[in-house]
Amino acid sequence: MKCSICTNQIDVQSNGWEEGHCALPLSNGRCCTLCNDTEVVPMRMAFIQSGRSIPKEGLKEIIDSQRKARALANVSLKHITREVNLIKKKGKLRRK
Repeated sequence: MKCSICTNQIDVQSNGWEEGHCALPLSNGRCCTLCNDTEVVPMRMAFIQSGRSIPKEGLKEIIDSQRKARALANVSLKHITREVNLIKKKGKLRRK
């Protein structure tokens, strides 16, 4: 099994547990001990210290979905801009 944060192989615990740690709030899925200790636990502590609730969905997935939405919006905006410019160009040609 691979870590959902660093993509390295998840280490086996001394008690034989092979499925890693819960990676929330950084990612949906499981993480290795190193990422748990250096990334996940400090992030959870930051949420607790700030008084905010820990998200139910991983921040990594939230950011990915926002990037996809932004990319789609940019494509749509470019398409609209291209069409508007084309209409303006046609309008100028007809006026002459």
